[in-house]
Amino acid sequence: MNVEKTKIMTRMIFDKDVRKSLFEIYSIFKEDENFSLKRLLIAMRNMAKGEKIVRFEGKYIISPFLPPFPSKAFIENILAVNEPTNIFTQQIRAKRRAPISIYLCLTNKCPNNCVYCSAKHRDREGELTTEEWIKVIKDLQDMKTSIIGLTGGDPMMRDDIFDIVGAIDERSASILFTSGINLTPEKARELKKRGLFSVGISLDSYDKDTHNKNRNSDKAFDYAVKAMQTSRSAGLYTLSQTVVLKENLDEEELFKLFKFAGENGAHEVKILEPILSGNLLSTKDLSKIMFTEEDRKKLIAIQHKANKKRNLPKITTFAYTESEEKYGCGAGTQHSYISAAGDLYPCDFVPMSFGSVKETSVAELWSEMNGIIGAPKIGCFGQAVNKEVYERANGKLPLCKEESTEICKRCRSETLPKYYRDLQGLGY
Repeated sequence: MNVEKTKIMTRMIFDKDVRKSLFEIYSIFKEDENFSLKRLLIAMRNMAKGEKIVRFEGKYIISPFLPPFPSKAFIENILAVNEPTNIFTQQIRAKRRAPISIYLCLTNKCPNNCVYCSAKHRDREGELTTEEWIKVIKDLQDMKTSIIGLTGGDPMMRDDIFDIVGAIDERSASILFTSGINLTPEKARELKKRGLFSVGISLDSYDKDTHNKNRNSDKAFDYAVKAMQTSRSAGLYTLSQTVVLKENLDEEELFKLFKFAGENGAHEVKILEPILSGNLLSTKDLSKIMFTEEDRKKLIAIQHKANKKRNLPKITTFAYTESEEKYGCGAGTQHSYISAAGDLYPCDFVPMSFGSVKETSVAELWSEMNGIIGAPKIGCFGQAVNKEVYERANGKLPLCKEESTEICKRCRSETLPKYYRDLQGLGY
């Protein structure tokens, strides 16, 4: 363990709020015959493994997979199981009544036209109203969904964004994803006042021309950099989101990006790889875009190296968070997505509709979808099925529920990722 990580974990040990929350967690789990203090320590060790822990406003950011700790949202995540007893057993078997996180696509409107945009080819029109989104948020929080992301398009293009943000209470950590457009200092302060925890801003490169080319906009870079500075100044946890193409997977260049993002306000840089969805489904040559398994290993090694550097922000990657080593792909089990038109998808990148929240409660829809999909998967679900999804839908997405169900049942897996196996005493 590096010196900085040792320091922050020592600070956590002596933090009275951390100790209070750990006692609350122990009290929730202690009656479960499968629970032991050793297993709790294994869980804590595995959560922190490979991560740089950041302290922000009295809370600790451990992983993008989890809400801040300690917090009401963290406890809600623990309680998000189907039965009130044997909660630990349900958690280690990945049996849930709600996703850990869900992203709400508030609008398809966006100032950019990214080469890897996942929202292309989606055929549904219209957007949920303010009242409809607020009802969905209430239902999600009653289900104990602990992270609610507001995405798009670009949610800052909605006039009612403050009312929607304000509808999310402390039971969930809230994050707003934006290109940076319209995020003025006044709006950032108002978002903070309404309870927003974090802002995620798209930034693909420290080089202006590279970022603008990826986003097909000559203003994208300036919007993004200014927005990061504005978000940080407003007291929001500031996240830089970077999509790295295969041809740009270079350690030296990425370290320059990490440094640049940190100097301009980012507490964390999250790296995403391109997913075979949206624009990429109709792109013929993917050789310079899509990752191989070796590319993912290289990216994970870069993440771990960067997280040992004191002068850099926290670095996270989907390649690591969703790997077999950690939590796996949570599409439809740990994470989900609701489109602007109100369709429930397994995740942002898997355009399968399991019904509309305008017609059926999100709790009912999610329970049914989760039962069909089963457990978290080893390997990205979207990369595996999206070509078939696109072909079955004849290019008009999302795919209907009946055909989506058929694909999901065929792809079920009962082999859980290592995080869960360790807690069950398998492979530890």
